[in-house]
Amino acid sequence: MSVSCLIGKVPLWSLPGHGEKYPSCGEFRSKGCLETHLHNQEGLFEKMAGKVFVRRYKWSCKRAECPVCYESWASKEAEKIVYRLKGCRGVGRVIHVVVSPPKKWYFVEFSRLRAKIYSVLKNSGVLGGSCIFHPFREVKKTKRWYFSPHFHIVGYGWVRGTKAGYIKHGFLVKNVGVRKNVFGTAMYQLSHAGISQKHYTVTWFGKMSYNNLHVLPMEKEPEVCPICGSRLRQLWYFGEEKLEKVEGDYWFEPEGWEYKPRIFSGG
Repeated sequence: MSVSCLIGKVPLWSLPGHGEKYPSCGEFRSKGCLETHLHNQEGLFEKMAGKVFVRRYKWSCKRAECPVCYESWASKEAEKIVYRLKGCRGVGRVIHVVVSPPKKWYFVEFSRLRAKIYSVLKNSGVLGGSCIFHPFREVKKTKRWYFSPHFHIVGYGWVRGTKAGYIKHGFLVKNVGVRKNVFGTAMYQLSHAGISQKHYTVTWFGKMSYNNLHVLPMEKEPEVCPICGSRLRQLWYFGEEKLEKVEGDYWFEPEGWEYKPRIFSGG
């Protein structure tokens, strides 16, 4: 079922996974190492010497709107959130906060609403963090979604004065508590966050804003062969053996395996 929020008959917000997939999304592919002359040791449970190392995986476009790959997008964004939060030191433990605006703010221009959320958070003792927008809530019994905008914050601070604040401005601030599994919290919130072509799903504010906190870019660990340490490369298979349709690492006889030419190795 397609879920979207229409503003002037233009879809502004939708849930992850409610767009179109690319033809290659979810296809099984292979990467690995064919340097069999360097594979001269055996494993405890399988034969490796003289064999090629193959990593089977599903190709992902990593787009939020893709019905096949949106979980890969959420996982990547959650990793970024964890990484940036670790870059801010001396501010305590990570907390999860939810802010719900009063109904009179529901259709206020979004940038203005988000700025107001930041102000409410600051006055409630939240120092900064990631801000994930949710345009909908789900009725658990019927599994139906309804428009009810609110914001999930994963960040730092000590929430206070929420009752007095609610009386003053009408925004409900709820402290969900300290997060032991920050990645899991971010991943879950992203799984049903708001997706828009006009606005970012995840933003940063306070001490964690891009103006106030500079962290080095995330470095992706290179994928290497577990025996010889060579970087894995995209592979083609022209043999007759039926390849596994399960993601994982395998050792195969070398016949039929070739490196893809660089021009074809984008996936």
